[in-house]
Amino acid sequence: MSLSRLYLKFLGFIYTIAFLSYYVQYPALSSRSGIEPSEDIFREAFPRIYHNMVEKGYSDTDSFVELLNVLGLILSVAIASGVVQHGILFLAVTSIYHFLVILGTSFYTFQWDILLVETGFLTGLCFAPWRTLTLQCNTAKSEQQVGSWPIRFLLFKLMFMSGVVKIQANCPTWQNLTALEYHFATQCLPGPFAWYAHQLHPLLLRLGVAATFIIEIPAAFLLLSPCVSMRKVGAWMQISLQVLIILTGSYNFFNLLTMTMCLPCMVGEESHTGNKKWRRLQHVLCALFLLVACTQMFTMGYTPLDPGRQVIGLKLAITKDGCSLLVERAIPIAVACTLLFTVVAGVRSSIERKSHRLTSTIHTLVCCLCITITAVPFLDLSPNLHEPAFLGFRMKSSTWRSIRRHSSSVSHGYGLFRRMTGVGQLTPDATSTSMGWAGMPPSIVARPEIILEALVDGSEEWHELNFRWKPGGVNNRPLQAAPHQPRLDWRMWFAALG
Repeated sequence: MSLSRLYLKFLGFIYTIAFLSYYVQYPALSSRSGIEPSEDIFREAFPRIYHNMVEKGYSDTDSFVELLNVLGLILSVAIASGVVQHGILFLAVTSIYHFLVILGTSFYTFQWDILLVETGFLTGLCFAPWRTLTLQCNTAKSEQQVGSWPIRFLLFKLMFMSGVVKIQANCPTWQNLTALEYHFATQCLPGPFAWYAHQLHPLLLRLGVAATFIIEIPAAFLLLSPCVSMRKVGAWMQISLQVLIILTGSYNFFNLLTMTMCLPCMVGEESHTGNKKWRRLQHVLCALFLLVACTQMFTMGYTPLDPGRQVIGLKLAITKDGCSLLVERAIPIAVACTLLFTVVAGVRSSIERKSHRLTSTIHTLVCCLCITITAVPFLDLSPNLHEPAFLGFRMKSSTWRSIRRHSSSVSHGYGLFRRMTGVGQLTPDATSTSMGWAGMPPSIVARPEIILEALVDGSEEWHELNFRWKPGGVNNRPLQAAPHQPRLDWRMWFAALG
């Protein structure tokens, strides 16, 4: 089975998980008798549909939502099974899920829901087949290459923005590479292995933070390389990061979706298929590129502890201003190169399939338009991107605002774990005597929790209400909730943070 068909099947499977998770939680969260009823949102966000379906008496809100949910589930199962993988089908399940997310109130405002919608939109418009019901084995590889570039660019945007916002937030835990000394204990839903990861030596945890920065920022550029071997290196680095996250935390379908998006990065044809030296040269170039990136992003130095005693410390060297400068210089080049590679693949597709030259040209233009729209949220990373010519075009501020407003429904920015939560403080009497590893203050974990209590069966004694997935008793081992996302448990975590 080709990677392209495997990508479409996996994406259908992820949509199946998303619809199932929504179906079992909607009655308690967003129905008429739920915590946040969606009736008013339905009326305001979709007045015409609400008037035709609800006010005319054809259906009530809950029944209509349930019908759409079941329909989306059936269509996603058809995609996952490989029976039908037409582009219209992907656009249909994406539209349904986008509709359900809007009606899901504050329980469905997470970045992975937005990412799934954006991925489904690009897949249906650019990658999935339109002339056949399923992706045929004889489909031109150059045509698959054209449709792959928008997906690759979306994955690049996800990872690059996730890394950049950590630096721009000026969070001390990211700057000092101590974020993982808090993360495993303070994340919303720790996994069964989170406790063991939290016990690792601080050196390993800080190297893990450094590796995260390398994977999210410099390695993300490998995903946009015109060489398949380089893209594979970048894709496998992203996959390895997602596997480690899955082992230590429960983030529903997000990690599976990110790994699935790596598959189009591996689609392509080597220029020198049988030349091992050429592939090795690409791997060496990748290693040199990442090595240079390490020297620019991190600094090592000796930290004095006691008289005559020093310890080696590792810190983030790139500052907020330096990161903004990187964005201003690298993003226009990345967008321009991606558009160029897409056009080159489109020209090859037109040459290979002379009978479909018109459709290949239209497909290339659509992919270029989608890449441009996908790139719009990069403007939020640096205000200077608004002023200079972006990709050689000078536009007024009002024009940029108009573009942002009209593209916001299909293109979004991302920034996971911008600031680390659960950072505690030393007591005044311990500050002068306590010292963490490498001469830094010790990492004090402070995880806030909201405890709900109730009178059960007429008893006068208050009993704590334990959630199924959210951490409660310290002696209870965390459960693996992913790929399902218990939305109420997540909202309780945010509520405790204030």
